[in-house]
Amino acid sequence: MTTATLIPLAATVLVALIALVCDLRTRRIPNVLTVSALAAALLFHTLAIGLEGLRFSLAGFGVGFGLLFVLWIIGGGGGGDVKLMAALGAWMGPVPTLIIFLGSAAVALAMTLTVTVWQGVQGSRQPSLAGNGSSEQQFNHASAEASRHVIPYAVPVSVVTCVVVAFKFLSTWE
Repeated sequence: MTTATLIPLAATVLVALIALVCDLRTRRIPNVLTVSALAAALLFHTLAIGLEGLRFSLAGFGVGFGLLFVLWIIGGGGGGDVKLMAALGAWMGPVPTLIIFLGSAAVALAMTLTVTVWQGVQGSRQPSLAGNGSSEQQFNHASAEASRHVIPYAVPVSVVTCVVVAFKFLSTWE
């Protein structure tokens, strides 16, 4: 395995794991992480491979940024999520970025459904609010709102990124 292969894989995992920790702790992915990771990826691929490396990195950036930007516009994520996928895309290139996006969407859906079901089970164990329908509706609305914001997006992205990197690492192992 060459350095030109190993460095992007290691950088991708490092960025994903730092984003995971930040998102879990603060519910934010810092710009200093995402923007510096993006710049480092563009620089690395350009220096390692030349103009073709820059094109590769920009294509991955475009896929990651484009997919998450659309979700952000419709309210399906935060700006840090967009920049994280853009940075990961710049390191990994377009095809692995698409795989990470699709895989993380599936993992996020499974996690959200699990949390929603769990909250529903916990909510059904709470005593009734003495026939006050409006209070019960408020509780259900609050529960639905909470379930939308329970899963920090860096969690499924990091899990899937590590899996994709592991497959890529194993497939290029010499």
